[in-house]
Amino acid sequence: MNINFLIFMGFALIFQFIMGANNGGTLLGSIVSSNFIRPIFAVVIIFISMFLAPFIFGTAIVKTLGTKILPLEYINMQLLYGTLISTIIWVIIAQKIKYPVSISYAFLGALIGGGIATKFADKINRPEVYRILGALIISILISFAAGFLLIKLINSILCKAPPRTSIYFKILQVFTSVLLVMGYGANDAEKTLSLIYMAAYVTHTKIAANAKDPWIILALAAIFVAGTLLFGENVATTAGFRIMRSKPKQTSSAQLITSVIVLSFAQLGLPISSTETLNMGVIGIGTGEKPYSVKWNIVKNLLFVWIITIPASILLSYCITLILEKMF
Repeated sequence: MNINFLIFMGFALIFQFIMGANNGGTLLGSIVSSNFIRPIFAVVIIFISMFLAPFIFGTAIVKTLGTKILPLEYINMQLLYGTLISTIIWVIIAQKIKYPVSISYAFLGALIGGGIATKFADKINRPEVYRILGALIISILISFAAGFLLIKLINSILCKAPPRTSIYFKILQVFTSVLLVMGYGANDAEKTLSLIYMAAYVTHTKIAANAKDPWIILALAAIFVAGTLLFGENVATTAGFRIMRSKPKQTSSAQLITSVIVLSFAQLGLPISSTETLNMGVIGIGTGEKPYSVKWNIVKNLLFVWIITIPASILLSYCITLILEKMF
């Protein structure tokens, strides 16, 4: 196997580990926030769902990120390293300030910034970039609106229901938790797969040229869970408890909304952020039910981090890729 590919694979696994700490923390926080599903069971759900998702829902996201923003023939290792390193740096910064940053936003910005830094900047597919950016924005708006409307509908239907009906939401949460992680595995998690796919093409490494290689997907799922277990606590706290205190009704509703949106966009080959989609669903539900229960200072800080992620990632990746282009 090509030594260049092996070195890059090592960096990709570090990236996957950091994704586990950031996005895995968000998933874990949502699953355990209602205190119904135990953390160890939540981790098992994350691992199994992460592994199965690409086989069940496909790898359209790999194709979008790997071929549609910048054609494969114009991608080089400097661009891939610039994209990877700048995304890692931005996520580490977010970890330090204890806020779940969007790796989708950071990755897209880094890929664009790296492309601009190369001599193939004019080959960037701008309509596709605008399409993805539009999907990122639309997805969180839909999630907020759906959360707001769904909780209003549920409360109006169950206004006279006895307290014991809450058990049904606890049971529902088991299924929505699986769907939530499946959605993540079919959308967000495929960013690492796309990097490996592109690196395999550039280095002529046939062993990893298949986006559905089961051993690579298994390794990525295991590394993701390791990152979640070791460093996902801070983000899990923000996603699961600091925005608002949730019961099974709110948690299962937010997870259901996120799953439907993320899986739908995945089928369209549009990479969006499960992190933002989930958090905005929670905020929409809180706004529709008890606006005072939402910690709006946390929401304000989340929005600020999301807004600056893409421009910061573009600039960071541009600088790193440019340096690498000069060096090699």
